[in-house]
Amino acid sequence: MQFNASNNNFSGPLPDVKGRFSAESWSGNPELGGEFISKEFPPSAAAAPLSPRKSKDSSRRLLLIYFGYAVLGLIILLVVAFILISKKKLKEAEADVAKKGVNAYTSSTYDVSKITEHKSEYSASYEESRAAMSPLVVLRSPRAQGLRFEDLLRAPAELLGKGKHGSIYKVMLHNGSTTLAVKRVKDWSVTSQAFRRRMQRLHQTRHPNILRSLAFYSSKQEKLLVYEYQPNGSLSKLLHGSRNGQAFDWGSRINVAATVAEALAYMHEELSEDGIAHGNLKSANILFNNNMDPCVSEYGLMISQSENPSSNSHSNSFGLDPARIRTSFKADIYGFGVILLELVTGKPVQGDELELIQWVNTVVREEWTVEVFDKGLLLEGASEERLLILLQIALKCINPNPYERPNMDQVAVMINTLKDEEDKSSPYV
Repeated sequence: MQFNASNNNFSGPLPDVKGRFSAESWSGNPELGGEFISKEFPPSAAAAPLSPRKSKDSSRRLLLIYFGYAVLGLIILLVVAFILISKKKLKEAEADVAKKGVNAYTSSTYDVSKITEHKSEYSASYEESRAAMSPLVVLRSPRAQGLRFEDLLRAPAELLGKGKHGSIYKVMLHNGSTTLAVKRVKDWSVTSQAFRRRMQRLHQTRHPNILRSLAFYSSKQEKLLVYEYQPNGSLSKLLHGSRNGQAFDWGSRINVAATVAEALAYMHEELSEDGIAHGNLKSANILFNNNMDPCVSEYGLMISQSENPSSNSHSNSFGLDPARIRTSFKADIYGFGVILLELVTGKPVQGDELELIQWVNTVVREEWTVEVFDKGLLLEGASEERLLILLQIALKCINPNPYERPNMDQVAVMINTLKDEEDKSSPYV
């Protein structure tokens, strides 16, 4: 049996044990003393003890390594956080540009007379604001060349009107040197692709008395159309405004009726296969240009209920059933008939046109037909006979049965014949 006391950190002097124990038996005990130890285990020969300093250095090295990893991880986290914050700020900046000037246009108490430098409200959400950064589609118009959606957002705008289908704004660009009208349509359930096709088709169909769009923009939530601003207001305001139609004589009225009828007849003929009717024909959509020529605005902008997409295998390129197409064109004729009633009676449409129609039908049934005519026209000496003919044309257009209404070409022929008779009887011709 061999004695071994190595590596125990013993201390104190040892007796002379030379020859009885080997050097390995006492190695690893640096605190042992005595003559035997000094001779048998000189510092160079003794086994090197575990140095506390070296142990501490090793631990310190490990700590530094771990600390380095921690610092590196922190740097990575900071870089990622910086990138995310930068992106967020960029998005907020874009949204701020798109939302500049969101104002009281949506308020029912909006006061147009208090307009100063308000901005237009075209997008109401962050997603819409991001979409607004996409380019505006300009339809080859010199007045709209170089126009961007951001220009419309930043420009001062005045609310001109608001209806169930959307709002229209007067927008001033280039310090007021360029004035445009922007129609904003919401909740129109048609895809952007179908909307684009429709706008391009309408742009190809030109008539001097149909107001064409200069540019358009489409998103899921809304559609925008840009028009040249018409400074002389609408037929509705001219007939029913503050002057109550006093400056709008019979000759002017029959001329408007004939001009609009011709324009609609042309559009119906050109767009019959495409199934694109006006869809929202009313006196407020008949505008007057600088020369006081009537122009039909917003043609094809509304898809009426009868134009909803059909799965019928015989539908046209726009996915519309031919039977529904015919109905939609007949709806235009009905709307035109209501406009004719406004022209001969001088009375406005109050909410629902049925009130005006019922009143006219009641008076005609009682054989008091002359009572429906605008008193101002009778005072100026307008022919009661020709007034009656125009009234009869209007009643044909508003026939409750759509298929018994004349088509727009027939209406245009009847009114132009009447206009020719009026021109021949005029002392100024």
